[in-house]
Amino acid sequence: MNEKIWQENIDFGRLDELTDKIIELAEDKLRVELPKSYTSILGQQNGGYIIYNAYPTNVPTLWADDHVKVDHIFGIGTGKEKGILESDYLIQEWGLPNDLVIISGDGHSWIALDYRACKANPPVILIEPETDVIIELARSFDTFLERLYVHNVEDDEDYSGDGQRQWTITEMKNAFADNDELEVGYALDYLYINPTKYKLFIEQSLIKLLHHPKLEIKQTAANYAFHFNENGILSSACVKNIVSILRKDVEIEDYADMYFKGL
Repeated sequence: MNEKIWQENIDFGRLDELTDKIIELAEDKLRVELPKSYTSILGQQNGGYIIYNAYPTNVPTLWADDHVKVDHIFGIGTGKEKGILESDYLIQEWGLPNDLVIISGDGHSWIALDYRACKANPPVILIEPETDVIIELARSFDTFLERLYVHNVEDDEDYSGDGQRQWTITEMKNAFADNDELEVGYALDYLYINPTKYKLFIEQSLIKLLHHPKLEIKQTAANYAFHFNENGILSSACVKNIVSILRKDVEIEDYADMYFKGL
């Protein structure tokens, strides 16, 4: 595996420089020994987006038939952003098993170091809360790093996200008008995989979702706006509009600098 793993031009998720004291604090709080390969890459950069976006699986996931999306890794923080030290909160919030250290994820799925049967050298697992699926991805974090790869979204033309579901415009509009963030996420997944013919609809939908009364849906829209923009789907005018909306909404204003710093 290439020693370079981090996307250096994206600040989102990047925490303050890692120190031995922070590692010791984290291991004491989590009551585990963190993999050396994990703390080693955090020594290069303490969390953030990586140059890979996928990990292969032998079974279908919410993302695809043969892989799960992995485009970021959490660091270790002691300030406002805490990275893996948010694991206990995420476990409680999403009903995940105890004794996990969450290293990546966004609600639909989580990647974790599994300490349920050990205190050191944990396997890496995938958890999908809404389907109660737990899959072992790798016997160690070292192996996990070695198998990360870049998946070309254009190869997924026949895959449509939610159980191979084919969405119509009407169905997506209905999902976006609802209060179910999971349905919103599924519809946005479909658009993410099939963006070419829906560019205008994507832009219009993101703008509407950013004005949604439910915070979780606004947060989901902000996350996907970042991903669509990274893939060159959004026009510059749309991005400026999105940034303006984010900065005017106190609930999601932090996303402006997280995802669109300098705009």
